[in-house]
Amino acid sequence: MRFLFLALLLLTRPALALDCGGTDLLTTLPESDRAALRARADATPHGHGLLWQAVKDGTRFTIFGTYHLPHGRTAAHLDALLPRARAADIAYFEMNAPDAREFERMATTRPGVLFIADGPTLPERLDEDEWQKLRVAMAARGFPSFLTAKMRPVFVSMMLGMSPCALQQQQAGAKGIDQRLATTLHAEDRETRSIEDPLTSLQIFDAFPPDTQIDMIRLSLDLPIDPDDLGTTLLNAYLGQDIALIWELGRDISLAHGGPTAEQDFAQLERVLLTERNRAWAETLLSDAADSPGQSAFVAVGAAHLIGETGLLHLLERAGYTVTPLPFD
Repeated sequence: MRFLFLALLLLTRPALALDCGGTDLLTTLPESDRAALRARADATPHGHGLLWQAVKDGTRFTIFGTYHLPHGRTAAHLDALLPRARAADIAYFEMNAPDAREFERMATTRPGVLFIADGPTLPERLDEDEWQKLRVAMAARGFPSFLTAKMRPVFVSMMLGMSPCALQQQQAGAKGIDQRLATTLHAEDRETRSIEDPLTSLQIFDAFPPDTQIDMIRLSLDLPIDPDDLGTTLLNAYLGQDIALIWELGRDISLAHGGPTAEQDFAQLERVLLTERNRAWAETLLSDAADSPGQSAFVAVGAAHLIGETGLLHLLERAGYTVTPLPFD
């Protein structure tokens, strides 16, 4: 489940490039397992590639699959993408710069955004040994126990999925490509838009009952895989543009370690985190394109949202757009 959160948020936890160490899990798999993963990845629509173009009747979308936190090639990616983003009439992000600032404001003024507003805290809902294990794990990630105790369970699960080393790098102020692009374009007074309400990514977890959210924490604590190894695996695959390969590995790990309801849980998470949002995003893009025919747009969203039958690229194809990959090193 921890790996699944990493994959779905795409896949954001740099380790190798930020000197956090870690072993690429793909290199440790038996050849037969790697071949099976590769076969499934190769069968995934738009499963390989980071930069794409979708064109219909003079309307053009340039779409980039992002890695939300910084890595060793973030600056190079920024340099390569800025000319395309500046040339567009509008740029879409999961959260543009003004909405990101508003989200931060809400997080500090509305406790229910990230914290348990009422009801039992995590120490009250976990066994004592579980709470102590969680307290230590979160302290290593920069969260003192008095904050951890009141955090929403899903947010805690996400933090447990992050390498402590990589999280410390992010907390020190390093910015990922999404934020750097959005901030730069906003500072240049270019038109940008959030492709969804900034709170959506947190509110969707309300679909999971409270006990299920607590179980997510337990699974995250018990997963017998080093988070630095996960981070290294994700980053290497991302830089190799093997997005579907990441997804298939995440599926295998989640099903192997997710308990008796793992398959059902994986399907539900995939639906609420990816499928439903992808459809809503496609509707937004198509509606805006209908209102402004001939417009060019730059779209930067997590790379996991691009792949597969329910991915953003395939949804645009179904709406009549011609989708082609663009060179990107």
